[in-house]
Amino acid sequence: MPQASSDKDGRKIEAEVSRLMDIMKAGDVYVEEGAHHRLTALAELVARWNEAINLISRRDTGRLVSYHFYDSASLLPIITPRRRIRVLDIGGSNGLPGLVLSCICPNLEVLIRDGRSKRRGFLEEACGTAGPANRFEIGRVDDRDFVARNAESFDLIVARAVTGLKLLLKWCLPLLRPGAMVAAYKGSRCGAEVALARKHFFAGGGVLLGVVDSPLRERYNPLRKFAIAVKGH
Repeated sequence: MPQASSDKDGRKIEAEVSRLMDIMKAGDVYVEEGAHHRLTALAELVARWNEAINLISRRDTGRLVSYHFYDSASLLPIITPRRRIRVLDIGGSNGLPGLVLSCICPNLEVLIRDGRSKRRGFLEEACGTAGPANRFEIGRVDDRDFVARNAESFDLIVARAVTGLKLLLKWCLPLLRPGAMVAAYKGSRCGAEVALARKHFFAGGGVLLGVVDSPLRERYNPLRKFAIAVKGH
């Protein structure tokens, strides 16, 4: 069983979550009451399980919130959801970014789709911690049955450290509603990936909006960028 974190670790997580909440509010992101508790509980859960199944790199355990959670949350000032939307997180079996986004903004109903079955136990607990509307499925995102069941049903698809943008958009296009968005967390090569994917996505019926800098990039990662694409009507 994953072990509980120490009191010192717990206080650090609490303090870093409080700072993240302040940053979100300063960025005009609506933060629902209870978000602090949900994020803290999720961070403690990730930290405990990481000892057993390596959800994030061991060298990153000391900056779980100050790097990974900040990074995950930095999409919210861009999308600013004001209504309930259905979100697919591709490859998010460590709860990032989808469950972090949902903890802050319960308007996001997140489905995590990932092929790593050994993380099932963690995801069962984490989805409940982040909110009752969240769930997960083990399997590939391009599985024919999954695509048939979820064709044009997602308002937003997010992916962090998954695959190249061209392949990601190929997976996402059949799953997006018209007018829906893909937000891919990318780094310094984002512009090159956008250029490579642009012809494919235009041909597939979508509009590639291009590269957007992370609003929080100076606080944790100056190289973080988003590749944003919207499916055509």
